[in-house]
Amino acid sequence: MSKSFWIPLMTSFGTMVLLYLIGYIADIDFLIFKISLEHTEIALLPIAVGLLVGFISERIVKLKAQ
Repeated sequence: MSKSFWIPLMTSFGTMVLLYLIGYIADIDFLIFKISLEHTEIALLPIAVGLLVGFISERIVKLKAQ
């Protein structure tokens, strides 16, 4: 696989993990992933920000390659 695939993938997953970790440590409700027997709550903000960072880093890698 090429660098244009791995860099955006790792930055997007890294951003998601970092935001979920910050939400867990600081107890911020809109950044927390909660699992219980009754229900599961998944915050969508870290996923959206991670995808946005992935798209931006993909554009940067493609611009640098030209």
